[in-house]
Amino acid sequence: MPSVRQYFYRSVKNVFLIAGSIAALTIAYLAIDWLLPNSMHNGLVIASLYFIKEIGVTILFLIALFFGYRAYRIYKTEKSFPHELLKMLPIIIFWLAIVIFGANFFMGSDSYNCTKHNYNQQLNGGIKEFQGEKYTINICGSGVNNSHFLGDNMDSVQLTVLDAQGQVQVKRNYKVFWDGQPGHEPLTIGPNSITYQDDDKQADYTITMPPTLIEKLKARLPF
Repeated sequence: MPSVRQYFYRSVKNVFLIAGSIAALTIAYLAIDWLLPNSMHNGLVIASLYFIKEIGVTILFLIALFFGYRAYRIYKTEKSFPHELLKMLPIIIFWLAIVIFGANFFMGSDSYNCTKHNYNQQLNGGIKEFQGEKYTINICGSGVNNSHFLGDNMDSVQLTVLDAQGQVQVKRNYKVFWDGQPGHEPLTIGPNSITYQDDDKQADYTITMPPTLIEKLKARLPF
């Protein structure tokens, strides 16, 4: 039976295999893009950027499917799968920590500054009451992204809802485009809801108030 070290070496090989596959797909994409005429080239780039999140989710699903298949093979070939799973547990925790750190670094790298970019007044935040309970709505931004690399001229903001004890009950991240016409809409406060406008997705989203248990659990996630 393989040892913990052998399982770790196998996991490293699998990670390199996945990284190599992604690199090969990227090279193929660049080659196809280079062969296309300029008009189609622009369309391909725009489509890729528009569906970047969907592409990322698909890649993550395929990676999970790959490791699920590997785990299934171990289950079919090893006599004591629970014992083997215990040996693989440290490796699983290690790679999960790497993935979470990477997700926080690349996807959650927006530094929200509630002192410099506080939008409570502009976007109808502050203290609100729902069903006799008072909540504090804070809307903090990170500043308009004018970067030449993937800059979208939008402001990444974080909406948080705190209860009377100061505990975070709701956390939502979305984007605001300040220069649009007729302009970004402030929060719509209903008797049992908060509605906000995400300019990146061009859609409105509603938060049920008081928050549901799922909403409270999501607010405690680190990303």
